[in-house]
Amino acid sequence: MDTNIHSVKDKEDVAKIIRPDITAINQAINSDDEDMMKKIHIQMDGRYATYIPNFGKSMYGYSGAYGFDYEYMDKEDLSHNLLIMKGRLEGYIYNFPTAHASTPHQDIHLNVPVNNTNEINISLSFKDVRQQIEDMPGLTEKETSELRDKINELERINSEKISRKKKWEKIKPIASFVLDKGVDVAVPILSLILQMKLGL
Repeated sequence: MDTNIHSVKDKEDVAKIIRPDITAINQAINSDDEDMMKKIHIQMDGRYATYIPNFGKSMYGYSGAYGFDYEYMDKEDLSHNLLIMKGRLEGYIYNFPTAHASTPHQDIHLNVPVNNTNEINISLSFKDVRQQIEDMPGLTEKETSELRDKINELERINSEKISRKKKWEKIKPIASFVLDKGVDVAVPILSLILQMKLGL
């Protein structure tokens, strides 16, 4: 990417830069092609790690000191990471609020505290996101009900005492479902999913 994101002030300019990458990520996830997923994963890592602090945080195979270790990542890991990357880039476009975002398009990342009260924070978030969905005027009653059911399902999965891998197998269809509903719906629900991964 030739344009420095930090020098772009206009939201639409940022969106024009990032949206093709979001499309590429989506195509890689839907392709079910591990080589394609890996290629796009490496490209996104190389492109955005400089601009979005902690870009790899909560992703499989990531170390803060060394970055991603692709040798031990399988297709499920790549798919999981690409889904998070997509959510973070969508959040970047729409100025997703974080505790450390002092100016637009700088230091923007999902800041989810991991501490002894994490379960309480997640519980509150489920309630908050359900309310956000209820308050969205663009959704039909049927869509609202479907999304409420998905959030309830995520809450049940979160309370299950199973491995990260098994949780992700259950979460993935829900994540795919909400991604088709547009960014207003996807961002708050993806934030719940990120909290679930960090809280394990």
